[in-house]
Amino acid sequence: MSTQQSEYAVQMSRYFLRPIGLWSSSSSSRSQAYLHNLLNLLLIVITYLLIMFILVPCALHTFIEEPNMAIKMKLIGPMSFALMAVTKYASLTQKTAVIAQCFRHVEEDWESGCAMEKKVMYRHAKIGRSLSIFSGIFMYGGGIFYHGIMPMAAVQTFSASIDGSLSLNTSSVFEVAKKPRILTFPTYNAWLNIEISPIYEIVYLLQCFSGYVLDTITVGTCSLAAVFVTHTCAQLELVMMLIRRYIDGDVGPDDVPYPKDATTREARLAVIVTRHIRALKFAARVEKYLNGICFVEFIGCTMNICFIGYYCLTEWERKEPISTTTYFILLASFTTNIFIFCYIGELLTEQCTRVGSIYHAIDWYNLPGKSASDLFFIIAISRYPAKLTAGKFVDLTLVTFSNVMKSAFTYFNLIRTVII
Repeated sequence: MSTQQSEYAVQMSRYFLRPIGLWSSSSSSRSQAYLHNLLNLLLIVITYLLIMFILVPCALHTFIEEPNMAIKMKLIGPMSFALMAVTKYASLTQKTAVIAQCFRHVEEDWESGCAMEKKVMYRHAKIGRSLSIFSGIFMYGGGIFYHGIMPMAAVQTFSASIDGSLSLNTSSVFEVAKKPRILTFPTYNAWLNIEISPIYEIVYLLQCFSGYVLDTITVGTCSLAAVFVTHTCAQLELVMMLIRRYIDGDVGPDDVPYPKDATTREARLAVIVTRHIRALKFAARVEKYLNGICFVEFIGCTMNICFIGYYCLTEWERKEPISTTTYFILLASFTTNIFIFCYIGELLTEQCTRVGSIYHAIDWYNLPGKSASDLFFIIAISRYPAKLTAGKFVDLTLVTFSNVMKSAFTYFNLIRTVII
């Protein structure tokens, strides 16, 4: 999909999207493209199966078999995360063509840009790349603790308690040897008996793969949003650099040059308008593509921050250091994810607004009347900046992030009051 020039901007997205079958082929060979599409289809089927492998049995166990309300509360959080992931993945798989078009747009901008333009795009791509890496570190780190370390630590804690009881009471060796079979997503006992080896080991391994898939979907959607929005911000900054040299057309070493045929103000204005409209159309396409995913992220992160806060409190009271650490990492990962979405939404809105404000910094009063009035249309467009929204209901900004955190902790206090 990407050329060598745009590789830096899209590399992290490719790492996250390719394992789940969402990275389109850039091969010109029909046979290679066919094989790539076939592989993507296989990966998509495997991804859905792995998600359903943990979601369906866990839901049946929670609502049919599990009588303990506290344990049910512990399982609602993981199930909501899995439901978030499958919803976002379903949206992604339906829009693979749109993803490919957006990446192609990014690639075209990199190919057609001059050295100064690439410098600006590189600076913004570095922001998108850093946000993707931060999201990956927290999400995969929390996944390793939750799916890998926490179940084994629970078994060790149980064994230690049994050993302590044996020093005080006589018990059979059989009772000591029979360690519990603990899974982060419990299975439906009517379907599988995990007390039998190697069924437990197979299920445990498959759940680890399923956890990797859930984390990859989450990080992949975050990376997509970061890459596309930061690229839009780069294009808007290039528009502002052109506006600064609109009147005289003089270009310094730190400016973006106009095309050679743009020798008049009318021609330079046409270049500005064309670049501005192209950036706004790309922003509108990205927002249309991402607003459903952002809505799921907005609702899901609010719920999960609430639940994980409750889990942290209960594990802290039980003096379980591994579980407490795991939930704190997961809390940081969900907080980081919703912060990234709100942060890039703030960047996009602010950058669009600045395009209109930059006209006040040029010597517009030296322009003839008609030339000056032509600028008013661009200023008017900038009064309605592009936004990243959660399902067209909520604008994603830093103010929204603070509201999410307040709402999450409000619901957390409600759960703590009712349950504890």
